[in-house]
Amino acid sequence: MGLDRLIFGILTILVGLGGLFYASAAHDGYSYFVGLALFFGAILFMFQLINSHFNEIEKSSH
Repeated sequence: MGLDRLIFGILTILVGLGGLFYASAAHDGYSYFVGLALFFGAILFMFQLINSHFNEIEKSSH
């Protein structure tokens, strides 16, 4: 696992949690949607990081 993926993973976790906190403090529907969109975007990006990690492991084993 590269240091770049670790840094991106930590930043993605922070953005996802920030999105949840933003959505929880929202006073209108738009802010709530933006917070949840940040959270779900962070989840999708984290899955992409995990996928690329295992793809790299699979390439190096062949």
